[in-house]
Amino acid sequence: MTNYPVDSAPAASGEAFEIDLINKWTGTFYPRVPVFGANTMAQILEEYAKDLGIYPQAYKIFFENLCIGLSTSDRDETVEGLELQEGDVLAITAY
Repeated sequence: MTNYPVDSAPAASGEAFEIDLINKWTGTFYPRVPVFGANTMAQILEEYAKDLGIYPQAYKIFFENLCIGLSTSDRDETVEGLELQEGDVLAITAY
């Protein structure tokens, strides 16, 4: 993985910051993922699914901000919408 910010976010989305990703089923951890607030869960999933061992076309995928417990299955939800901040952990669970 290149470990560059997911670059599909609009320029107006502010500065990139880093979060950690974890596959909640397997415990596979991917640290220091650079993202923008406007990045969607779909963009993050597309970029990091293989590294996390997640099948991106799974029937149901949940995204959870482990620091505050906010979660969604909406792939169009943004990093900002899940209130992810520098150093937070985004858990991804695929069914």
